[in-house]
Amino acid sequence: MSRVSATEFKNNIGAFSDAAMHEPVIITNHQRDRLVLMSAEEYRRLTNVPDTPPDDRKRLIRERANYHRDTIIELAQR
Repeated sequence: MSRVSATEFKNNIGAFSDAAMHEPVIITNHQRDRLVLMSAEEYRRLTNVPDTPPDDRKRLIRERANYHRDTIIELAQR
């Protein structure tokens, strides 16, 4: 897994986007992990979200948000 600063990522977005097709790229800010860039295929594999039409995706998002509703509310109140 590659680890790059946000500035490095910004200056070389094409190269890191290509790299993310093969392995996740961790983007740091002030030496802290902030984001992970990965291929859409890997994201779908990890989240079990099939390549679905937009209306179905909205339904899936609503279902998952409802499923995690209490956790989301608790985190929002922190």
